[in-house]
Amino acid sequence: MSDIQIGLLMLGGVIIALVFAFNTYQEWRFRKRTRQAFSRHHADVLLDVPKNHVRDGKQERLEPVLLQDDDDTPAYLNDVAPLHHPGAQPPAEPEASDDIDFDEASGMDTADHQALIVALLDPSLDFIAEVVFSRPLSLSALPRFSVAKRVQAILRSERGLWTPAELLPGTRYKQINFGLQLVDRSGAVTEQELASFCQQISHYAEQFDAQVSFPQRQQKLVAARELDRFCADVDVLIGINIVPAAPIPGGRLRSVAEAAGLQLEPDGQFHYLADSGNSLYSLASADQTPFSMLNLQDRTFPALTLLFDVPRVAGGAAVFDRAMAFALQLTQEFGARLVDDNRRELSEAGLLKIREQLVRIYGNMDDRGIAPGSVAALRLFA
Repeated sequence: MSDIQIGLLMLGGVIIALVFAFNTYQEWRFRKRTRQAFSRHHADVLLDVPKNHVRDGKQERLEPVLLQDDDDTPAYLNDVAPLHHPGAQPPAEPEASDDIDFDEASGMDTADHQALIVALLDPSLDFIAEVVFSRPLSLSALPRFSVAKRVQAILRSERGLWTPAELLPGTRYKQINFGLQLVDRSGAVTEQELASFCQQISHYAEQFDAQVSFPQRQQKLVAARELDRFCADVDVLIGINIVPAAPIPGGRLRSVAEAAGLQLEPDGQFHYLADSGNSLYSLASADQTPFSMLNLQDRTFPALTLLFDVPRVAGGAAVFDRAMAFALQLTQEFGARLVDDNRRELSEAGLLKIREQLVRIYGNMDDRGIAPGSVAALRLFA
């Protein structure tokens, strides 16, 4: 055997080892994210308890949401892309001599687009700090805040037009509003977190000799706790287990899932997506092993879990019906049973009971003015 052949064999061995190591790392990262996403365990919605709370129960579950970066640092401003209204173009600052309407390309007039941008910060969801510069300034970067909650900003240009947190070349700004989200799935903002945020905002404003104004801190803390209590009452994740008579080959599973309109996403689950791109329901391995193109080729899976993240799903009970129809399709395809987390078989009456509970939850959310699957719901239940 020549030196070249030996070298090629060694190179092939190194490549195989790297691929194996990468897949092992990906699985470790997935399990780590799963533990972090549900550090507060929750009980099973299918047992004799009022709800399956994501926040305060006992049963671990995967949460079908976009996950944060691998490191343990909090989410800061500019780490999360600003929310845009579907169909709206990224805002651009027109030149003074430009006669084209600011939102001509998006089909919206300037007033409507401006209203949408201002609505990115919601006083009912955010603690909004206003920083007003003494004169319009060109900014090279936006600050990053050391806080655990989501921070978003909108900027007002010299011409008085608002834009999301995106600095435009050649544009000077006279005001920035920073919004600290009051509640998410980790709970309500604390007094210490709010004080730290205000201190960091004040320090930023001092650098530019700018004026800063804050809402009443204690009032916002009270409102945050009340909102968090409401969110805890409706924060429910339903998991339906599909247990086959024999382990399911990965290739066959992929074929069935894709034929039903689901697609494999980077979080290691198959998702059924709405036109907006939001997940309506997802299919995961019951043992929390992430699906990948590689393991779907050569592995079998002893059980599956269909996940339905109640407050994040627009369409309510109708989407739940679609998810349950898919679950029943899986039972027929793989000779499986639908069971709860204690392996108790689910009857039609049991599924109907869950559906009735969903209708009540969605009614409570509508009464509160937080529609399931809305921008507000996606922010609160993330």
